[in-house]
Amino acid sequence: MADSSHSLGKSVLGSDALSIPKLFDVKGWVAVVTGGGTGLGLVTAAALAANGAKVYITGRRLEPLEQAVKEASPKEGGGQLIPIQADASTKEGIQKMKEIIESKEKWINVLVNNHGVSLGHADPNAVEQTPEALSKEMFENETFDHWLDAYRINTASYYFTSFAFLPLLSAAKTVGNFPEPGNILNLGSVSGITKTSQKGQFSYNANKAATISLSHQLATEFARRDLNVRVNVICPGYFPSGMSTIEDEYQGSSSREYFKQRWGTPLGRAGNAVDYAQCIFSLISNQYITGAELVIDGGWLLVQRESCPSEMDERVSLN
Repeated sequence: MADSSHSLGKSVLGSDALSIPKLFDVKGWVAVVTGGGTGLGLVTAAALAANGAKVYITGRRLEPLEQAVKEASPKEGGGQLIPIQADASTKEGIQKMKEIIESKEKWINVLVNNHGVSLGHADPNAVEQTPEALSKEMFENETFDHWLDAYRINTASYYFTSFAFLPLLSAAKTVGNFPEPGNILNLGSVSGITKTSQKGQFSYNANKAATISLSHQLATEFARRDLNVRVNVICPGYFPSGMSTIEDEYQGSSSREYFKQRWGTPLGRAGNAVDYAQCIFSLISNQYITGAELVIDGGWLLVQRESCPSEMDERVSLN
């Protein structure tokens, strides 16, 4: 018979250390969620605040942030949501964001780089499938600015926010006396992993792949320097945004089959807020995970095929 006092569990067996409140405890944390006023960013911020964290939500427009605070702040007890208007797509905006938070806090426990954008793109499926027609569509209807604007927001800005907040992240342990420094969670996408262009969104897929690579590099370089600032990336599939969702249109017995066939999602539904929050908490609270990418897509990547429509990620909630 196995010895119940085995060293792996010796320090926790018989205590409350394995209880859910202890496993995912963020009470008293200070968090920064960029793009936290809508969509997946708001779900992240609301989940953190509901469990006792003080959460700064940032965005370019103040009105959505204030509305988010009004609608998503914990009703009783818990933490709080604090809006900060700042543009994370510029160094000046990031510097402003950091200075405001630095004037109020001595450390942060987690930085969630959630802001992002999905721009329009040329469609290779909309033209005759000849070299001449494809060349005309994909060359003439794309621009360098289109590619670089998306990369600036979805990838480059994550680099600048990560290094801007690095001292505050480190201070969570050295000043705040938490068990570890703060950690970083970046928003990727299954679009950064799939081998298809998803109906021609080459730019978006390429810069999301770059975001995943950036996250791996940051995790590696921080670990090499014994900074112990963990960096992970979450890669969602189809999550409904503020627009009318496919679930609203297809209720009843045919809904699951619709998602399987039309959207190529084996689990037969879109992701929801609870699904997403559970993944967020597992990545930010587990002190043994860094350099990881967590896919949350209902199995879409497992079975993607040419017959599945490639519009899926156009409906992913990007903030």
